[in-house]
Amino acid sequence: MDNLTNQIYKTFTQDFYQKDLEGITDTYQDVQWGSKASQNIRFEYLYKLFNENTSDRVSILDVGCGLGHFYKFLIENNKPDVLYTGLDIHSTFIEFLRTKYPNNNFINKSLFELEVDNKFDYLVASGIFNIGNIDINMDQYLKSSIEKMFNLCDKGIAFNLLSHFTPKHYIGAIETYFNPTDVLDFCFNFTNKINLYHSYRLNDFTIIMYK
Repeated sequence: MDNLTNQIYKTFTQDFYQKDLEGITDTYQDVQWGSKASQNIRFEYLYKLFNENTSDRVSILDVGCGLGHFYKFLIENNKPDVLYTGLDIHSTFIEFLRTKYPNNNFINKSLFELEVDNKFDYLVASGIFNIGNIDINMDQYLKSSIEKMFNLCDKGIAFNLLSHFTPKHYIGAIETYFNPTDVLDFCFNFTNKINLYHSYRLNDFTIIMYK
């Protein structure tokens, strides 16, 4: 990912999710989800990435962590103990999280600003590709992100996307939709250990990739 594209997308995303600390409600609305249920069903499928891991503790990087709601989901549902790190370009979100979860690590950078030798067992990303920017090629941005995430993991990654096969009455004007078969073909360049889930919502799918 070139520096200009990275900066354009950072600025666009910061503006879209603009919040000050006083305005944070710590709910799904702050990060532009339609409901807690729609947020949590996506978390359930991301969790499939490591729900059968037998290690005592796994390290996870939540890319575009927002307000750390995936971590909250893990806690509320008594999921296995994890070494959770949140990554987000929004300094306000990171400041909020450092206060809420002082024992966890939160990084105020973009995915492409992380060094490749900074490894994690697993990486997850929920909803970070949903809002498109007409000034960049979103297909290429997605591919670069998948490659970077896979390079940063020791075991696997999971991410969700809005589906090209979404019924027309569900399609939003500012959202970006991807063809699952095209994304799957690209993912096979890195591994043949892949799961694709396309049945849990009309407009969404999740891909899990293992090393």
